[in-house]
Amino acid sequence: MLLPTNKNTITYILLFCLYVGCAFVFSAFSPQAQIVSLWPSAGVALAGCLVLGYRFLVGVFLGSCFFNLTTHFFNDEVQNLAPIIPAALIALGSTIQAWANTALLRRLRVSLLSAPSYYQVSTFILIGLLCCLISAVVGNAVLVFTHESVAIGMLQWFNVLVWWVGDFLGVIFVTPLILGCLQCRQGYLGKGSLLKGLAVPLLSILVIFQAAQQYIEHLVVTYTQNEFELKAKVAENSLKYQMSAYLYALQQLGSELSERDSINKDDFYDLVKRLSTDLPGIRAMSWNPVIKQRDLAMFEQVAREELGSDFQIKGAPLYPEDPLVVVKFIEPLAENKAAQGFNVYSNASRRESMLLAKKTHSAVSTDIIQLVQSDQREPGFLIFTPVFQNVDPMEQAIDSHESLKGFAVGVFLVAEIINKSLSDDLINFLDIYIHEKGRPEKAVYGNKSIIAAMSQGDGLGYIFEIAFAGRTWVFNLHIDQQYLISLQVEKSLSFLATQWLFGTLAAFIILSAFGRHVHLRELVKERTKEIEKINMQLEYYAFYDALTGLPNRRLFFDRAEHSLKLASRNKYTLALIFLDLNEFKVVNDTLGHESGDRLLVEVSQRFRSTLRASDTLARMGGDEFTLLIDDNPQPEDICTLVEKLTQCLQRPVVLDDCEHYVSASVGVALYPDDGDSIEDLLRKADMAMYKEKRASVCI
Repeated sequence: MLLPTNKNTITYILLFCLYVGCAFVFSAFSPQAQIVSLWPSAGVALAGCLVLGYRFLVGVFLGSCFFNLTTHFFNDEVQNLAPIIPAALIALGSTIQAWANTALLRRLRVSLLSAPSYYQVSTFILIGLLCCLISAVVGNAVLVFTHESVAIGMLQWFNVLVWWVGDFLGVIFVTPLILGCLQCRQGYLGKGSLLKGLAVPLLSILVIFQAAQQYIEHLVVTYTQNEFELKAKVAENSLKYQMSAYLYALQQLGSELSERDSINKDDFYDLVKRLSTDLPGIRAMSWNPVIKQRDLAMFEQVAREELGSDFQIKGAPLYPEDPLVVVKFIEPLAENKAAQGFNVYSNASRRESMLLAKKTHSAVSTDIIQLVQSDQREPGFLIFTPVFQNVDPMEQAIDSHESLKGFAVGVFLVAEIINKSLSDDLINFLDIYIHEKGRPEKAVYGNKSIIAAMSQGDGLGYIFEIAFAGRTWVFNLHIDQQYLISLQVEKSLSFLATQWLFGTLAAFIILSAFGRHVHLRELVKERTKEIEKINMQLEYYAFYDALTGLPNRRLFFDRAEHSLKLASRNKYTLALIFLDLNEFKVVNDTLGHESGDRLLVEVSQRFRSTLRASDTLARMGGDEFTLLIDDNPQPEDICTLVEKLTQCLQRPVVLDDCEHYVSASVGVALYPDDGDSIEDLLRKADMAMYKEKRASVCI
């Protein structure tokens, strides 16, 4: 239906203003300005194209650009030209969607108001559903690739679904409403018919949907806030319990040492083993006796007889009159050999901690320090528990009357305490920053940018304190706004599905009231096709690894079986290469799983850049990769390829500002020499790889 030429301009302006106005009004009700579960502007765009022709696509493009640019400038502190390209790409997706919707409806001659049949109504709804996926996919892809903070793995498909349903509901409700108003204006449709059969029902449903959406969003926001608070309290209780358990274990060690006149290394080993069970955050426990300087030579001689000739005291006293507090026994010894014999009283900060411990008769913790027995960056802290013999609290000298035998010392790793105290669910859910009370800049654990985010009201935050060993740590638990929105979208999916189903049914009933009846089987048939197409799209994402983007085990076996059949039929060779990263567990254990994941992504990108498009590189799981070469490779070709794969790993991988060198053990199996099935080839390649790994030869 096209209006007379003299009225086109006014209608164009009105529809353009309605398109932009609906965008601003309905985005104001959503936590994400560009991802809204009810988007009438999509319906305005389609109605404008059906009434005014393809010339209205210009208005759709300009209106979308205006809305997205304005949203960016109002929400972002930095205002520059950078968002122009993303805004134009999003607008292009909306324009293509309106064009495709219009072209298909015209091609199939679907008339929404001139006695439409059940088939026509169903076709209109189905076309709207399929075409609205265009803007959802394009828009979310643009947001992902232009905003790093938006990319949260598979959670982005929830945003695609919200965008998709929002545009779809806008099309099936607003398009008929606008067309009906214009037909009524031109005398093609009576006002009574418009109000009773179209305007009132459609507007009522829009109002109900918007009200229900606000109510559900309120419930979801409340639920996510309660969930965050609950998990934060669980984390608080777990951390408090674990910290008290660590401190109790050290106090027990001090109590045992105070009750014994002497202790040998075997007894100390048994004692530490019993006390440190199930406490992985303890890097070491040690017995540090106080040694006067005049007794130093005798002590060192006795220690060498008991502990070995390589025992040597390290660390000169700070002051001439100072005694020495020497690490005599330390367990586990293998990982802490460098600390044995160290005079911990030679450090001014630790000297003050020990004096305070002696004075207060209680355990005292040091600042966060770099451990002398570790070459890697492992932030930790020491707790000194004084061990007394004949206590005289009036004496202040550390060696007065020999009342102080020494110190039971615990060496603790902050990261291990946090990681082992909390479940993986809590660690993945929460961002954690720990600092000393009154000194937010004094980092104990985590990234202090969390403090700025919490002060700006970004996301949700929870703060609590833990006091122990003379110190108080402040724990800041946080989830950022983007992750919070993704959680809320995920929790709203059931409502979104209900909204989609009810909206589809309501639109079908309302629009069908203007036309004839057709058999219900046609509707069922169209819905079945729709579900099959959606399932086919969802099935696609089951074949790729979420971390690296490489084909996963399932897709690799599918391709490998196909290639094996071709190789058997054409009588040519096929190569299967198995790659396993060396010492990957060390990176995970020392730097954390996040660094390990970044290492896997970097390695997979290097491998992929080395290979041809026809080669199939897959991640089998963990740090294992497989490569399928199915174009009749020759031995020299395989050697060249392995050499390229080796060379691409020679450059260091930068993780947390540190360079790490990684290598791979490689196993190769050839068809048909090494087997005639994928399982045989994979087993042979795996055996060859482990043979090379055991020989300490990294190809």
